[in-house]
Amino acid sequence: EFLVLLDHQPYHLEEAEHDGIDFQFSGHTHHGQVWPVSWVTDALYEKAYGSLQKGNTRYYISSGMGIWGGKFRIGTQSEYVVLTIEHK
Repeated sequence: EFLVLLDHQPYHLEEAEHDGIDFQFSGHTHHGQVWPVSWVTDALYEKAYGSLQKGNTRYYISSGMGIWGGKFRIGTQSEYVVLTIEHK
């Protein structure tokens, strides 16, 4: 059995690890969307963008494709993520 959690916001990552989740995929942060807001998201979240492993749980936080507020991004990239997950 391989447990995957899709969680919109990457808060409380330790809960996934505690609950035996193998992989968590999150977004919401837009990786700041406009520089220097990425500094704020880096301070608010344990991991605001990219991959992380804690214990036996792996995480990926995407900057996503969308936007919030103004229709632009500065200093961050929109991304469409395709993951191949293999459990061994």
